[in-house]
Amino acid sequence: MLLPLTTYLLLLAASGLAMSGLVSSPARILLGVVGTVQVVLLVTWTWQADCLGSWCTDGTGLATWLVGPAIVSFALGLATREAAAELRRL
Repeated sequence: MLLPLTTYLLLLAASGLAMSGLVSSPARILLGVVGTVQVVLLVTWTWQADCLGSWCTDGTGLATWLVGPAIVSFALGLATREAAAELRRL
C-alpha cells in the first residue's frame, strides 16, 4: 500500500512543480518525460498483473513500483534544486 501511495505522491509533486514558473523549460520537459514513463509503466503493469490490489515483483512490477519512483524522485530532486535556486534569486 505504501509504494502506490508514494508513487502517486511523487507524480503529483512532479506535475505541480512542472506547472509552476520556478523551473526552466528543460526541467519541465524532464519532469514530463519521466512522469509519462512512470504512467506508462503503471498502465502496462495494470494490464499484465495477475495480482490486483497489490504489487508483484514478477514481470514489470519491480520496474513499476521501485525503479519508476526512483527515477521520478531523481527528476523531482533536480527540479526542486532549480526551483530553490530561483526562489533565492527572487
